[in-house]
Amino acid sequence: MTKNLGNAKPSAPAKEINPSLFSKAAPALFPLVVAALGYLVGRHFLGF
Repeated sequence: MTKNLGNAKPSAPAKEINPSLFSKAAPALFPLVVAALGYLVGRHFLGF
């Protein structure tokens, strides 16, 4: 195994990474999308 000498350059500086609004909102919207798809599939195939 090699030792971590701490002199490696980071691949991208932290200040240049700006998460978009979609990437912030996607985890919150995911359960709603799953529920909506489940409702539509259930209504189509099971006749809810």
